[in-house]
Amino acid sequence: MPTNFRQGTDITQQSDATSKWMLVAALAVISMINYGVRTSITAVYPLLRTDLGFTDAGLGALGSFFLWSYALASPLAGHLGDRFDKGRIVLWTLVAWSAVTAASGLANARWELLGMRILLGLIESLFLPAAFALVAEYHPAATRGTAIGLMCVGQYVGLMGGATFVGFVADRYGWRSSLWVLGIVGMATAVPAYFLVPMKKFRHVALNPESNVAASQPELSFVEALVQLVRIPSFLVLAAAGALTAIGIWTFVNWLPLYFREVFAMSLAGAGFYGASFINGSGVVGQVLGGLLSDRVARHGAHYRMLLQGALILVAAPTLLVFAFTKKLPFIVVALMLYSILRTAGDINILPLICDLAGKDRFSTAFGITNMVNCLSGGSAVFVAGLLKANLGLAGVFAGSVGVLILDALLLFCGYWFFLKRDIQNASLRVMAVAVE
Repeated sequence: MPTNFRQGTDITQQSDATSKWMLVAALAVISMINYGVRTSITAVYPLLRTDLGFTDAGLGALGSFFLWSYALASPLAGHLGDRFDKGRIVLWTLVAWSAVTAASGLANARWELLGMRILLGLIESLFLPAAFALVAEYHPAATRGTAIGLMCVGQYVGLMGGATFVGFVADRYGWRSSLWVLGIVGMATAVPAYFLVPMKKFRHVALNPESNVAASQPELSFVEALVQLVRIPSFLVLAAAGALTAIGIWTFVNWLPLYFREVFAMSLAGAGFYGASFINGSGVVGQVLGGLLSDRVARHGAHYRMLLQGALILVAAPTLLVFAFTKKLPFIVVALMLYSILRTAGDINILPLICDLAGKDRFSTAFGITNMVNCLSGGSAVFVAGLLKANLGLAGVFAGSVGVLILDALLLFCGYWFFLKRDIQNASLRVMAVAVE
């Protein structure tokens, strides 16, 4: 593959090592902006209460409306990533979500800001399926877990830096200015991204054994790809497990800054920092270590990725009981860091497993479907947390995530024992059948 991505390449050509890791780095930076944009508004919840009159339920709706629109659009968005140029999808969604973020700073009514969050969800739904599929195309199974883990580092840096940055700016200049600055940063990033992200659609090919030439593989329709994927039991297990994990992820993303603000009387910048930095900084460690560990265990069989995921999620669950027993800040910070490292190291196994099960012609669609169920689940959890806050408090809501994580781990163990080996074998047979046709 040529080092200059803009020349394009056939997927069957040998990848240049520098180029494929450069792609991971570029997508990590774009992911950082993506997650900084989508979650940074949580740092200014107190200002939205006073400026636009949001209630706790209304603040929950800001997170939920984004996630629900993102979720409902994700399967079709993923299919578009399989059918069209993934690089251009990545580039233009970066420009579009940056423009919407800047425009959100102009909102003068609650319904206007809620409408912007819905639009942001629709646009951002196109990014991750295309980005993950690009990484999967450039990286073989031996390095796929590590590559996806490194790309996801950008997500956690964005979660960490976005809330802290917006809280800092909002303390001094107001919440509107912070959104304007984020939008400008995103649009400026699109310039180098144009030169670093490949802009030519890969052709998925199968080798004809009789003629020894590559023949184009027919593209699946959205319905065909969807039907084929939902018939794979292990894929459904991964989707359901991701949905359970998303309950805790998005509950913490949306409500942790407000928890630190209310319980410890922190400033907006301080609450944004504590609510994002420790849990997401630890997530960076979990992503890198988890990706390396996932690739290592997969050398003995791809099915071991699911066993590893279940074990790490199960060990992570008890750490959240800290919210039920103490309000001492050091204990809470340490528990959040342990939870984040273990949980992210486990979850990184989902995407390489999806690649093993889905096949190259369904990568992006499969990612889109898992995004849908994750965000529907996470959006519902954010909204319910807003409703339960008055009676249980945020500490009670956070502690309740323990049971969800245990259920998540048990589901993964069942998938490992009853479905995964057979489904991976069937996926390999499908690839061989396509090659023979």
